[in-house]
Amino acid sequence: MSQKLAVPHRGDRLTIGMVMLLIAGAAFGLWLIIDQFRSQFQVGNSPEDRVGHWLFLLVFVLGGLSLVGPPLLLWTARRRPWGAGRLLWFAHGTAAWLLWPPVVYLRVRGVLPRDSMSAVCYFYGTPLMAVYVTLTLLAGGYLGRSRRRRISRSWQETFGLLLGLAWACTGLYWISLFYREDFRR
Repeated sequence: MSQKLAVPHRGDRLTIGMVMLLIAGAAFGLWLIIDQFRSQFQVGNSPEDRVGHWLFLLVFVLGGLSLVGPPLLLWTARRRPWGAGRLLWFAHGTAAWLLWPPVVYLRVRGVLPRDSMSAVCYFYGTPLMAVYVTLTLLAGGYLGRSRRRRISRSWQETFGLLLGLAWACTGLYWISLFYREDFRR
């Protein structure tokens, strides 16, 4: 009896080129925000303001990692459904592709992201979207054990789940700040 050897698909292996793309994406997100980050840290701020500045930096670095997702996932796509990790990565990457062009344009012109409506929408909207989508995936059973077994756990699935978790944690932080601000009144 002959057994067929399973040939791994090109998207199942993390290559040095893909790692380089992820690093470049994170660096691009950092480039978008670094001038604003520096200028805000030079001014004496309260500890809460400093947390907000670090969170702004985190959101744009996560955005850079997410930015790589749509082209990479489409390039390595198979003819089978995506799991929750790929879905999360694609959704957050699509948000970056849709909202970052005006931010990049303004950044090249010397305008800080805090003065860009697209950057503000991205800063608040994407983490909140992560909470909504993650809760939907949990409620729909897409993150349960039985579902994960049917879809192979490639590095893209795992990375997408971890990225989605980081986005959702950021969104939960925003929700807690919104609640705290509203209930103080």
